[in-house]
Amino acid sequence: MDRQILIKDMKHYVGGGGFINQSQIAKYLRRSRDCVSPLVSGLDCISTGREKKYFIPDIASRLLDHRTVNF
Repeated sequence: MDRQILIKDMKHYVGGGGFINQSQIAKYLRRSRDCVSPLVSGLDCISTGREKKYFIPDIASRLLDHRTVNF
């Protein structure tokens, strides 16, 4: 899978935005939210008070780096 294709697919999934929260990541991956925490640890985020939003290209890079890890 190509990084640019993954970014484009994730942006389409969230409705065109450049950011994604942990719940959306879990739904996109079809995993529980518990599996998302190790994926986003150490990444910069924007906290809106209710949620933390992560930059989609950062998430895509992390997914490709950890694609052999079992979630």
